[in-house]
Amino acid sequence: MEQFQWVILILPVISILGVGLMYFYFRNELDNKFGYTAFVVNIALTALVINTTWELLHGPLYEGYEYTWDHISMCLIAAVTDMLTTLIMLFGLGLFYRNIFWPLKLNLSKILLIIVTGGTGTILLERWHIATGHWEYAQSMPIVPWLEVGLTPLLQFTVLPIFVFVIGRTLTVTKLK
Repeated sequence: MEQFQWVILILPVISILGVGLMYFYFRNELDNKFGYTAFVVNIALTALVINTTWELLHGPLYEGYEYTWDHISMCLIAAVTDMLTTLIMLFGLGLFYRNIFWPLKLNLSKILLIIVTGGTGTILLERWHIATGHWEYAQSMPIVPWLEVGLTPLLQFTVLPIFVFVIGRTLTVTKLK
């Protein structure tokens, strides 16, 4: 892991702006603003906790990673970025389905769309970050053949969002009634 590069914060800043705009777009469309806000906050906090844990556990699969404050703080920044990415997925699919509460009725087609969108985004971003030297994989990182990306980052955005949406909706369902 090399020295921190500010350029890697460009996408998170754009993500924060996009998430904020989409949050208010959907909020203005709904009557139950408290239930909506609780839903989004529960999704965000669930994503933050799960992704923080994930980042800390798969950190050693990146070159030079050590459990020091410098690297742990990078994992925390990455987890916030991962949370924002999950919210972008929530809002983006909310626009697609014309219903922000689409995770309440999660079915196979929605799960497949999560996997495809999360996987595509991960492949593009991981390849870009590796190519630009923002990070590199350790020898222990399992690489997905043909895609040339690490298995754990790929799983992070194909499998974890499903758990986040299931847990987030479970925490919120009573506030939506």
